[in-house]
Amino acid sequence: MIESLLEILGLKFVWMALLVSFLVSIVSGVIGSIAVANKKVFVAGSVAHSAFGGVGLALFCGFSPALGAMLFAVLLALFLSWANRHYHDRLDSYMGAIWAFGMALGVVFIDLTPGYNSDIASYLFGSIIAVSDEEALSIAVYDIVLLCFVGVYYKQILGFLYDEAFCRVQGVSTAWLNRVIFVFIAVGVVMSMSVAGLILVLAILSIPSYIAQLFVRSLRAMMFVGFMLSLAFMWVGFFLAYWFNISPGACIVLLMCAGMLVGLGVRYILQKEV
Repeated sequence: MIESLLEILGLKFVWMALLVSFLVSIVSGVIGSIAVANKKVFVAGSVAHSAFGGVGLALFCGFSPALGAMLFAVLLALFLSWANRHYHDRLDSYMGAIWAFGMALGVVFIDLTPGYNSDIASYLFGSIIAVSDEEALSIAVYDIVLLCFVGVYYKQILGFLYDEAFCRVQGVSTAWLNRVIFVFIAVGVVMSMSVAGLILVLAILSIPSYIAQLFVRSLRAMMFVGFMLSLAFMWVGFFLAYWFNISPGACIVLLMCAGMLVGLGVRYILQKEV
């Protein structure tokens, strides 16, 4: 077992996969905690699936699919931010419509792309072992901007997440913060798609933070614990996938789901003891 592990660690793509997992875990811990605390997890899901429309449009027009997904996701996130403020009670309907619209549009554009015969599975399920140096650098830059933003506006974010109505009564404008958070969620979703694709990214951005929420109270602690859990799940899942020759993204998500069941069980036991 040890010899096999040392052999794996001698491969360059393994170190890149571990680095990308670390970077995406920061996204998972911070963005996931914000989405879970604000009960906007399915915003991430709808943005992820709608981003497929950007992938199809990019392939049809001949530019980078990652750029197409990013632009599409940001535009739709801004629309959801507007809908969240003006039609909050119907936000789930807007998310469902955007979810279906993006997927359908992506399929149509791919069908219309002349001579396109590439496998779209990498966009749907991700490929952590195929992440380029440029993609890793992009995620690192995003993490730095995200951590700086959260560090500077942490108190405002707390107010927005837990008592937005009180902030409005106090005269604190939350409209800009609402838009910025939705954009950060959109960009974080697209960044995380390199690991699990748009099909499985929702689990990466929600499950570790949800498990953390079961045991910690503060948002800061939730972000840190969510980051650590995400990193542990990704690294263990990656090595299990390598040894059993299965998809890393799917293996990571299954491991997260198992961890969620364990977390719920532990939480139930602790509550009974109290």
